[in-house]
Amino acid sequence: MKKIFLTFIIMGFTATVLWAKDIYYCPMHTYYTSDKPGNCPICGMTLVKRKFVQTQNSASHPSGNHLSDYAPVTIDTRQMQLMGIKTAPVVKQPLVKTIRTVGFISTNHDLYQLQDEYIRAYIDLALAFRDARRFEHTRRSWESHREQRLKLHEAQDKLLRLGLGTHQIEQLQKVSWQTPWDQPQLLFFKEGTYYWVVAQIFEGDLGFVEPDQEAEIEIPVYAEKTKGIIRTIGGILDPQTRTVNALIELNQYRGELVGNMLVNVKVHVELNEYLMVPAEAVMNTGLRKIVFMQEKPGVFQPREVQVQALGDNGWAIKSGLAEKEQVAVSGNFLLDSESRLQAQSRGGAHD
Repeated sequence: MKKIFLTFIIMGFTATVLWAKDIYYCPMHTYYTSDKPGNCPICGMTLVKRKFVQTQNSASHPSGNHLSDYAPVTIDTRQMQLMGIKTAPVVKQPLVKTIRTVGFISTNHDLYQLQDEYIRAYIDLALAFRDARRFEHTRRSWESHREQRLKLHEAQDKLLRLGLGTHQIEQLQKVSWQTPWDQPQLLFFKEGTYYWVVAQIFEGDLGFVEPDQEAEIEIPVYAEKTKGIIRTIGGILDPQTRTVNALIELNQYRGELVGNMLVNVKVHVELNEYLMVPAEAVMNTGLRKIVFMQEKPGVFQPREVQVQALGDNGWAIKSGLAEKEQVAVSGNFLLDSESRLQAQSRGGAHD
């Protein structure tokens, strides 16, 4: 904006007054400006006169939401229509989120084999510990004990990577040494259940997934869908894929499946109620998240907000907004550029 500074000396005090010329800009290409009315040379749209907004009164900013590099924006109804600016209310509703991931088919044989390997390693470790205590006076009495403990850790890692949790693995240690002695029962074996899905849950979604949730399974090779129940969530994060495996029981599928067959997995989650705004209302600048709250018709206040999570129905807001307030859900980038220009003009007035 072109500026002319006039300095007056009144009763010994010096005052500087900013006189700004009229500036016209294109609603579609806000970076193009002119000092006289006309049409945009890029798109031919009629130029709109920019209004200078006095924003020195900091009382208009909510406490904790003052943004020094933003300024309120005033736009008339016609300008809002040209710029495509629409608003939506802040509403209180449950956060709905759909976890989407992939997985593969695992058979009962795989689950049986890894559990049996762990039980054998646990029993061998117990026997090695007994023998080591019996011959502890010998020099190399604990070597077998260390070897068996290493095998047990390896077997445990395999179960954790497959999708079993630490609680389930502890159940596999319930060995009875009575006569006749009993081995622990293998987990999750039921009549008619032959296949499992090993689903890869991304690190950022772990807080939304828990055992006993229902999952929707899509089998692309057959173009079919079925349902399953999440039984366990593993205890090891893959550093390459940043995922943790979860075991999903397929209890409704009677078709022909093959081990390692690819599947798609969806888990629908409904959480507690939050103040919700559409996803389009929040602008992520990298360091903070900004919304434009409509203080009154045509007047938009920039607000910094703290968010809880992004769901299918928008952002859950932790702080920065109140229920029933109106926020801009389209034209945000135009409001952002206009707000920054106004802030620069305001800063220039104080130089």
